[in-house]
Amino acid sequence: MENVKKNTHEEIFTELESVLTFTSLKSSPILSKFLRYIVEETLNENQQFIKEYSIAINVLNRPADFNSNDDAVVRIHAGRLRRILNEYYLTIGQNNSLIIDIPKGCYIPRFIRKEYHRKEDARPIVPPHDDTNPIIAIFPFKSITNKQNLDIFSLMLCEELSAELSLFEDISVVGNFSSEMISKINQNIMEAAKAIGADFIITGNIQCNDKTLQIRVNLLNSKTGEFVMTKSFDHIDIKDIHQIQSEITHSIVSEIGGYYGSIFKEIIKTSPSRISDNLSIWKGIYSYYKFQCECSFENYWSAFRNLADATKLHPNHAATWAMLGELHLDGVAFAIDNDENTIEEAYRCVMKSLKTDQHCQHAWHTLTGINLFKKDPEACLYSAEQCIKINPNASGIVSGVGCMLVLAGHFEKGFTIMQNAIQKNPYCPWWINIGFCCYYLSKKEYKNAFLWAEKMDSEESFWDPLLKAATLSLINEDIKAKKYLSKLLALQPDITNKIHPLLSSLILSEDLVTEIIEAVRIIGLIQNN
Repeated sequence: MENVKKNTHEEIFTELESVLTFTSLKSSPILSKFLRYIVEETLNENQQFIKEYSIAINVLNRPADFNSNDDAVVRIHAGRLRRILNEYYLTIGQNNSLIIDIPKGCYIPRFIRKEYHRKEDARPIVPPHDDTNPIIAIFPFKSITNKQNLDIFSLMLCEELSAELSLFEDISVVGNFSSEMISKINQNIMEAAKAIGADFIITGNIQCNDKTLQIRVNLLNSKTGEFVMTKSFDHIDIKDIHQIQSEITHSIVSEIGGYYGSIFKEIIKTSPSRISDNLSIWKGIYSYYKFQCECSFENYWSAFRNLADATKLHPNHAATWAMLGELHLDGVAFAIDNDENTIEEAYRCVMKSLKTDQHCQHAWHTLTGINLFKKDPEACLYSAEQCIKINPNASGIVSGVGCMLVLAGHFEKGFTIMQNAIQKNPYCPWWINIGFCCYYLSKKEYKNAFLWAEKMDSEESFWDPLLKAATLSLINEDIKAKKYLSKLLALQPDITNKIHPLLSSLILSEDLVTEIIEAVRIIGLIQNN
């Protein structure tokens, strides 16, 4: 109640009523009810009851058997409400002395007293809970053909894009606008983006010729004005408009969202100020991403140090805790760290992450890995399903849990998940190739297994030469296989003693472990008894 005590109930209620007059909230009775409910419960000192379940029952009229694991409706509405509050305090509420803020990861509002001296042309001060994230503004699509149904479709498409992008923990979305802001957007989209502090703009146009629906979607960098991505969709059969909307949305969000999407790559390239303004978090995230793309000891330890620093300076940032936990696991998986307490340390990091945000997708991703190392395939499957459920369009993370399911022995399920993920976005962590290789080894399709082993470009990881040597041996390419065996021995001179425990710590199918070891034994690896 500390943030309430600094402000009187009267001041808070006055601010609440002011916010509720905002056009975007007036037009949404559900979101108005949501905001009033959480504010009143907080003022009545009932914060402990402000949970997903209570909001679903009391605000969204869900049945008593509501399960937040199966239905993300509360999280989606909370994301919409945060965006509207952000727009309100960037526009007509920019001079208010009190701010109502809903921190990401919970539903208990904060009441922030704003004290600053406003300068000319200064950007309005807004709550800092999304400062580390790039902000995407989803502007209305223009209907080139003058048909009322296209305006409705445009609105629905923007809503769907807003909802799906809000599920990414590394993106903040602004998608609801007042009539005043719509007027600015129609005049100059770049100036409108600057007015709300957006880093990127998603917009486009829609036209209908005879029975053909044509949609063009553009992603622009608002700092440079450059097109980051543009995609066109043509649909001859426009009977199922909801299906078309879903296909477009999933295609767009899986390509631009997440740490392997175009937005993250673009923000690193063109907005170094965002990294420097939130130095510790962004250094940790960027170095994690760099290690996932290029496995080396230098990249591993750089990511480890930076994430450890980030968690110390920002102990409530869930994603960095989850990434640090994953790096503990990577240390074991790639024979970098053999401390017997490493798995428990990874678990400690994940629990800190989930305590901060129980819907942190990266935490469930890392927990899947922990359950793999603990040799619990069913727990591995459960945590993987929870991870995917949070955001199935986060292709990098989803491909990762698919790989871990293959290693846990859920071959077909894991393979299907990986395959679907890379079809949405081919950019993913380098170690996903291990999952594909192991899947084809389990199917005795050795040429396909080699093709995936060949895609690995991670010479400092023992997995690279090991799987190349094993698969080449299995397709009777012994001369080439022995070259990779030599590289493996140079990288891990004591591999003859370690190969079985290294493989069996990560691959739960003993038949698969035996097959890999036998394949390299045939070409000259001598195991000590």
